[in-house]
Amino acid sequence: MKLDKEQLRRNGAAYADSRGIVVDFQAPFGEGQDGTVWPTSRGSALKLFYRPVNYEDERNCYLILRAAAVEKVGCLNVPRLVDYDDSFLAIEMGMIKPPRLLDFGKVYLHRPPPYWDDQRIMARFHGDGYRDFGEHWPEVLAALGELQQLGIYYTDPKIGNILFGDEKDDDDWAREPELDYGEYEDRTDEK
Repeated sequence: MKLDKEQLRRNGAAYADSRGIVVDFQAPFGEGQDGTVWPTSRGSALKLFYRPVNYEDERNCYLILRAAAVEKVGCLNVPRLVDYDDSFLAIEMGMIKPPRLLDFGKVYLHRPPPYWDDQRIMARFHGDGYRDFGEHWPEVLAALGELQQLGIYYTDPKIGNILFGDEKDDDDWAREPELDYGEYEDRTDEK
């Protein structure tokens, strides 16, 4: 079962109504393969999921982190679980600033992925990590190691999910370019 975007919004609205909050569907924080994240009126972020399996993995990660009273792995902040609802595939989490680690939708719980011992795959994993994070890669690995001690095998370390706050122009992809409207200006006074 995979929900569509309209069902995500309906689930988000129903979740918000059940909690007495408002979700700003006009200003999403982000959208990915697993779902979409929106801001709420109580200063939290609400993530709605397309698939139950991704929701369940992420919910279970937040429950593990909450039970262990973990709000930081290595030097990376992780969101605090505010609330969740299985019927709406909804996770509400606290807001955090970099350095931070988000998005637990692609994890293995209590067992490593089946490819964890494959040297070629892991060499590529580390090569990609070093390429993406450079000097921060050892810090990412330290955070992933702490998650593994909790039984969370995090398999999606990428920019966007992990930010240190010093990324150059991190949000350039989201900015609209400056447009020159000069050619459309009224030129009737030149005639």
